[in-house]
Formats: sequence, C-alpha cells, structure tokens
Amino acid sequence: MRHPPPPSRYRIYERDRRLVVVDHWATGRPAQASPTTAAANPGRRKVVPGKLDRIAFDGRTQFTTHRLFDAKGPRTITLDPGSASVIGGVKVALAITAAAIVFVAVTAPYLLLLLVVLLQPKLRQPIRRAITAWLDRAAGQPG
Repeated sequence: MRHPPPPSRYRIYERDRRLVVVDHWATGRPAQASPTTAAANPGRRKVVPGKLDRIAFDGRTQFTTHRLFDAKGPRTITLDPGSASVIGGVKVALAITAAAIVFVAVTAPYLLLLLVVLLQPKLRQPIRRAITAWLDRAAGQPG
C-alpha cells in the first residue's frame, strides 16, 4: 500500500517579480534576507561588466566596463544606439574568436603558443589605451 508523500517543507511564490521561499518547518516567522542582498535593495541592479543594459526606448544603453579592457574601468557609461551596436558586434567577434581558440586547442595545441606572445603586456597596453579612448569618445567624455 502506497502512502501519499508528506507535505512540502517549502512554499515558493512570486512577490514583486522576486521569488520568496517560506520554510514551513522553521519556528517563528520566515527568515528574512540580509540587507546586503539585492532583494533587500529593489532599486539596485547587479552590475555585470560587459553587459549592455537598455535604458531608453530610443536605443540608449548603459555599458559597464572592466579593468581588463578599460584603463579607467570599471565604470558605467551611456552609449548611443550606434556605439551599442558596435559593442554588440565586438562581443559576437569575441565569441567566434573563443570558439576558434577552442578548436585550435583541440586540433593543434602547439599553435596556442601564439597566445603567449599576444598576451604580453607590451602588446596589450596599446590596445587597452585605444579601447579606453574609443569608450571616452562614445560616452562623450574628454580623453
């Protein structure tokens, strides 16, 4: 004879576009999230470097940079639609490049030694300065 499963310990529901978990076995009232979490600060968004966040219907976008490619980073800049599409294209090109590197690593791993040469600081610094200057121009800031 099969018995029905016991009632669930947790109840999950959505409130203000957030999931809330209630533990029915806990004594007292449900535990609250700490004030440092994003759920306690509904006006704050988690900042993810490299993510394009559309902020207006006209195509303006906020972009958070990273210290890897921006000498003034991390910073959040507002881009016009043209600059945002350029960054979107660069992200696609980087994804294709990453796929090509994985393919080369599987088929001819000795060619990965070229990455050691390309990742030298003397070669990276001019590229990083050029990216920072382009981001300054796209954000309308003086270089």
